[in-house]
Amino acid sequence: MRRGEVWRYRSVIEREGRSPLRLILSADSLIASSSVPTVYGAHFADTDPQSLVAVRVGEFGWANLVEIDRPLRSRLIERVGEATTVEMEQIDNALRATFEL
Repeated sequence: MRRGEVWRYRSVIEREGRSPLRLILSADSLIASSSVPTVYGAHFADTDPQSLVAVRVGEFGWANLVEIDRPLRSRLIERVGEATTVEMEQIDNALRATFEL
């Protein structure tokens, strides 16, 4: 698992209209640590949420940087793709805007 990858998340409770995909946002150094059971991940939306902090990531949809959670690694069951370098630069800019960094 690496930052920028898109993974399928197996939820405990399925929510209608919510994508099972997560864009991994955690730093690779934290991901490499086996003592951290979770990672930071952004939810995807099928349609543009019309937000400055939502970024289109390939065919996966819009990564919404307002909807960040900490899924358990054990529930991230399948790597389905990866964001491009350009998309991750846009993600980084959106994260800076979201958290005023």
